[in-house]
Amino acid sequence: MAYKSPVVTVKQGQLRGVIEENVYGGQFLAFRGIPYAKPPIGALRFKDAVPPEPWTGIRDALEYGGNCAQFDIFTHKLFGGDDCLYLNVYTPLNEASLKRSVMVWIHGGAFVHGSGDSRIYGPDYLIRKDIVLVTINYRLGVLGFLSLENELAPGNQGLKDQVMALKWVQENISNFGGDPDNVTIFGESAGGASVHFLTISPLARGLFHKAISQSGVAMNPFALIYGEPKQYAFRLAAQLGKETTDPETAVEFLKTIDAQQLVTAGRKLLTPVDMLVIFGVFGPCIDNKSLNPFLPQHPSILMKASPKVPYLIGYNSNEGSILVNLIQNGEILEKVNTDFEVAVHPEILKSLKKDGISVTDVKRIYFGDQLLSENTMQNYADFLSDMMFLQGIHDVLKVLREKDAQITYLYKFTYDTGDSLLKQTLNITLPGTTHAEDLSFLFYPHMLKELNLNPPEPGSEKHKVVEYFTQMWTDFAKTGNPTPVTTKLIPMIWKPLGKSDVYNYMEISDTLCMKIGKQEEHTSDWKRMKNKL
Repeated sequence: MAYKSPVVTVKQGQLRGVIEENVYGGQFLAFRGIPYAKPPIGALRFKDAVPPEPWTGIRDALEYGGNCAQFDIFTHKLFGGDDCLYLNVYTPLNEASLKRSVMVWIHGGAFVHGSGDSRIYGPDYLIRKDIVLVTINYRLGVLGFLSLENELAPGNQGLKDQVMALKWVQENISNFGGDPDNVTIFGESAGGASVHFLTISPLARGLFHKAISQSGVAMNPFALIYGEPKQYAFRLAAQLGKETTDPETAVEFLKTIDAQQLVTAGRKLLTPVDMLVIFGVFGPCIDNKSLNPFLPQHPSILMKASPKVPYLIGYNSNEGSILVNLIQNGEILEKVNTDFEVAVHPEILKSLKKDGISVTDVKRIYFGDQLLSENTMQNYADFLSDMMFLQGIHDVLKVLREKDAQITYLYKFTYDTGDSLLKQTLNITLPGTTHAEDLSFLFYPHMLKELNLNPPEPGSEKHKVVEYFTQMWTDFAKTGNPTPVTTKLIPMIWKPLGKSDVYNYMEISDTLCMKIGKQEEHTSDWKRMKNKL
């Protein structure tokens, strides 16, 4: 379709977009701040999202919608509110004879921060690859995941927001030149886990056709709240001055509190030591008490019975290095050396006991007889990579191998520039590709403009990585295969996972290389490593 005027009709009314200049030249259309649900304010707080109200006339879709209440990961400032259920649509300006493949981005941020705007997720790189790109906001933290384990507040509101956004895509994306029958969901970290949750949830069936999880799956310990989530709701109410163990009293009280005040109080439920392995107490949970459950059973059960979809999944070479700085405080370092158990996620501790593995065994796998110190920080990063990311990813790969290894593709991203903005901002000095470092090769972060930094220069090594990263991701979205043909840019075929314990994966660095991995090589298999030691 060709656009003479950037006005599009959706189910609720008409939207006016804006023609934008791509950072590498050319133009695209942007429609920002589109409501995909009614604002979850007042009586709708903690409730499942409901469809948005229609409007009359032409609504401007020129600015991003509100963000969910959160602390900024870079500035540590509090911002946002309840009214945040908006999405953005970017589409190429040139005429398309056929409907384009649609890619729906779900941002990460440990389920407590992030948004779909262009500060980190600018569309400039991907939109050149002839796809329609959608980025979404969803409710975070207590606003998105408060659970009283009953019908009043069953939990998973943030994940149900994602379902509502995907329903909006099905109803409206054809008006933007997108194909509702060829939708790929993709995300990183908590967004990658969200993608995995959506592939196994009964509520998301038929709303998408392919999936990409980067550095996150539902089986990661950060992705699911265990135990009794309602206890955190009661503790939060008490923190704000209301002592109660009655669910109805708690939820009605919490509805009266300002959104930012809720976020501030929620952070106080965790000590600095807790935060070594727990990023928030309000996150996805089993919501079998809901009238409309998103996650009626544990992910380990649901994923075995979920429908097959082409799946691209992977991780970075040094995921855990992003968490190392949490331990640089001398007091916390001493605490971990005295009692290494505080560095192990509570759910992982339970599984260790079940497998007859002690915390001492785990510490020996990574440190031998050494203490945690400045000299052994990479050992600690390796431990965190395995515990927080790789164990869960390999658990999911095992199920995907058994289900249909021919439509599953695995990658390892190892490209390390050494001076990325992320590493500089978070003071990460360890070599290797840290968690979230892949994002800047898929998206152009518009925050670079604020810092007077340029995108990778065409012809440079970084630009080459951008080119084949975006090409493989969009080819997968279009065809279900990240390398449908060989080209000068991508001269090899990315082989699917394979069914045996020896598996195929693509190593993505300044060059592309197909490699073979062996299950027994992973330190993340602690039971086998203990026996080896």
